[in-house]
Amino acid sequence: MNRRYQLVFCFLVILIYPALCQVVAEEESIPEPFIDPDDMPGPVDDIFLPDPFPPVIGGDVGWFRITSDPSHAEVIFDGSLVGYTPITVEVYTTGAPYHTVRIEKSGYKPWSRELHENPAAGETKTIHATLGPDPCCKSLRITSAPSGAQITLNGVYQGTTPKTIDNLVIGTYQVTLTRSGYETWHGNIQVRPDSDNTIYVVLEPSFAPITSGTLMIESYPEGAEIVLDQTSRGTTPRTLTLPEGSHTLVLNRAGYQQYTTSVFTRDKENARITAYLVPVGTTPVQTPIPVIVASPVSDAPSYPLSYESLTVLGEKAAAEAHQNRNSFLAAVNDPQGVFAGDTEFVSVLAENGTLLADPAAETWIGEEIATYMDQNTVPYGQARQALARHGGGMLYENYYNNTSSAGELLISEVRPEEDGLIITTSRRMQTAIPILSEATIASLTSVSETDGNKTGVPYQQLAVPADPNDTTGQGGTIFEPDRNGISLLPVIYALASEGGGLMYGIEPDGTDITLFYVFPETDGQVLVRWVSEPGREHTEGELIHS
Repeated sequence: MNRRYQLVFCFLVILIYPALCQVVAEEESIPEPFIDPDDMPGPVDDIFLPDPFPPVIGGDVGWFRITSDPSHAEVIFDGSLVGYTPITVEVYTTGAPYHTVRIEKSGYKPWSRELHENPAAGETKTIHATLGPDPCCKSLRITSAPSGAQITLNGVYQGTTPKTIDNLVIGTYQVTLTRSGYETWHGNIQVRPDSDNTIYVVLEPSFAPITSGTLMIESYPEGAEIVLDQTSRGTTPRTLTLPEGSHTLVLNRAGYQQYTTSVFTRDKENARITAYLVPVGTTPVQTPIPVIVASPVSDAPSYPLSYESLTVLGEKAAAEAHQNRNSFLAAVNDPQGVFAGDTEFVSVLAENGTLLADPAAETWIGEEIATYMDQNTVPYGQARQALARHGGGMLYENYYNNTSSAGELLISEVRPEEDGLIITTSRRMQTAIPILSEATIASLTSVSETDGNKTGVPYQQLAVPADPNDTTGQGGTIFEPDRNGISLLPVIYALASEGGGLMYGIEPDGTDITLFYVFPETDGQVLVRWVSEPGREHTEGELIHS
């Protein structure tokens, strides 16, 4: 049976095979059709194919808050410059969850990050970049007193002070400052990779200041560089005209030990310093170094006093604080630094009254000094804080670092509070403060005591208009500038606006320091009381601390 099927299959193959071969031959003989190249479709990339699932952009938004240290750096977001730090960039929450951020600032290495998540609706994500210095280049900050001096760097004009010059290669530069009415200043300044590179120049006027003295500086041998208040002022011998106040003098000469001293110049005085320089490698001989000869003066200073030196020192401090807060505070805390002097010095409070810097009060650093009181229960720094919050000015205060029970009087110039800092320049007056009895202080501050003229009270009083521009009262006459040139009204108004308080001042129509109490403003009036001569005690007592 199987053999029969095999024979049938073979017979069918023999019949079909010739027909299949003929069909294949006919297909191969058909010519290939001609296609015009112009009719060919383009590359697939040229054909637009709509995305069947396009992303939905829009609706809810969120933000990236981008900051940097230092600030004012360029922000490049998703490849586009969007501004400078600090800046807020808005994005759609439904957009692509991928972004790039690059932050650049001259003198610093670029900083970049990839972001893989969008903020949620209404959310703000913070991005902070700490920029590292570029070892290639640094900046040089130049400030001067007065400002507005024209700057040339290696002979090329750079603008006027204050000015920050960026992208300087490490090295030494010749700096020249010129300003009308002042002597031209020249200096060779080294730009260092590990320094803030900040210079502050006090220009010497071509004419004498209103209150000024002269200082003749000699050295043996001659030709020593004179560095006065950190400013090069030529070589010895030379006579300089200086504003009244304390100054630091350094003399440098190759082959000799550095000579350093301080001098206080007074109005209309002619002083002289003669320095005998000691060769390097030898022990200083026991000779009077320095020999300071000044014109005869009386023991009492001339009045009114000048505070130009306090103002200049305060401007210098503020300029350095603006440049770098941490290095500024370190400089103020340096007992041998430029902000420390035997007579004048700088101190810094935080806005809450915490002492941040004082070159002579290391043990007080970090203390909220207003929580301590002196021998007359006056909180240290309270009047200073109030005055700083109301525009600044001059005031009398007791020095918190004095260990004597009688205290030490300071005349201080308080700068307006700025960036959370209260910068104060103070002059030690070498004057004790009267010690008052507890009964006198209690009577002075008592609300029930209203009549300053009744028999037995230890004080006098006066009500002044609460409006500083109101001239109808007697305050402008009674509290006009005293023999030291200081008006108490700015401090009175500052304390009154903050609930009142105790303060020091010269007794009206008198010459002695005394204690005042300022009441809070009531019905458009500010009541001021002060202890008169009969109410003073001159006994020793211990400091009172809260």
